[in-house]
Amino acid sequence: MTNLKGGITFEAQPTEDNGARTLPTLNGRPFVHGAPFVADFGSPHTESLLVDMSNLRKKRLAKVQQEMVRRDIAGLVLLNPANIRYATGLAVMTAWTSVNLARYVFVPAAGEPTIFEYGKALFRASALWADSRIARTWQYRFSQREVHTRAEQWASEITALLRAESGMLAERKLGIDVMDFYGFEALKEQGITVCDADETMQAARVLKEVEEIELIKQSLVVAESALYDLEVAIRPGVSENELLGVFYNKMLALGGEHCSTRLLCSGEKTNPWFYEAGTRRVRPGDLVAIDTDMVGPEGYLCDISRTFICGDKANSYQREAYRVATEFIQGTFELCRPGASLRDICLNSPDYPDEYKKLCYSCMIHGIGMDDEPPFLPYPHAIKKVGESVIPDEELKPNTVLSIEFYAGKEGYPDGVKLEDQVLVTETGPVWLSRYPHTNALC
Repeated sequence: MTNLKGGITFEAQPTEDNGARTLPTLNGRPFVHGAPFVADFGSPHTESLLVDMSNLRKKRLAKVQQEMVRRDIAGLVLLNPANIRYATGLAVMTAWTSVNLARYVFVPAAGEPTIFEYGKALFRASALWADSRIARTWQYRFSQREVHTRAEQWASEITALLRAESGMLAERKLGIDVMDFYGFEALKEQGITVCDADETMQAARVLKEVEEIELIKQSLVVAESALYDLEVAIRPGVSENELLGVFYNKMLALGGEHCSTRLLCSGEKTNPWFYEAGTRRVRPGDLVAIDTDMVGPEGYLCDISRTFICGDKANSYQREAYRVATEFIQGTFELCRPGASLRDICLNSPDYPDEYKKLCYSCMIHGIGMDDEPPFLPYPHAIKKVGESVIPDEELKPNTVLSIEFYAGKEGYPDGVKLEDQVLVTETGPVWLSRYPHTNALC
């Protein structure tokens, strides 16, 4: 039994007398992949651990500022909604502000951030942070002929904050994560040394606080509930758009926020991967695959994939592809132990038939938090093409949350299988966080 700080307990699975695993079940169906550990979460929601969001905001800000000090960065200007949310706990019109520079924050190396909020939503920022101001809109689409003047005014305000933090501008750095040309040029004209903020933010985000793990569990509960409704709704004649609507309906009803993609497809659209939901209607024997890419409660991601079948009779190729994907994920899971080098995980991951390598997914493992996060690990056969330098020179640490994924599809075949599971690295080994069972008819 393993205890993480904050009271989350993970228990080894019980075994039968012959040593075989007793698999957990969901809705009366067993997990076909099994796992060396299952998570004992108590209630599926947060009664097992009430999340103190005020305390979590303080923890996350402290981690960001610690990474800033390590890099001698005096301030950060954050415009990426996920970075803003991580550092401040604030989210306003996330989808819209991901493509419009309408809100941003200044994070000093010490002390509280200054929030520049979308004007009519200023009251939301003021409820959490003392120094909350109306954001300036300098982006061309908003300012047009005044773009240079507005960008200069914006840069001057940022410069004043940076000067108050660091004194001599030339001696300290300002990190930025997302910026347009006019804003970047205006900062340079102020004599500011600009650097990248993404490195700092990713370093802060990679290891999860216990409250973050709880919120990730909440997100999984939401997505897996939506997956259940989706699986039940699969029938001949239903369209991909209708199935995605079923998923969205339950996701939104349970507190999910949005999905970053529309990666739901059926039949021949499952090969190759990356078709998105459309008007195609499901036929008997079709595979139906989904990658959730779902942002759940408080902005934490559930990124798992499942492949279902319309009916209960799979052909030999479908079963083979499902087995290849399942065995890869299971075998890779076993390698994700604390202290394991990312290089060793890549090079020692399970082999799979050459016919599946051409259409394989873009990465075998990536981190999970408020978005896809480091580490990003390539498949072994890809390393041979680009060299081992693409593998981060790091080791896995406890409280890292990962997604392990595999797409199994052969070129020229009518369909393919996409599977993906979320995993928590604990001090004693990996634990499955995703619980939705694999599909018995495809095993």
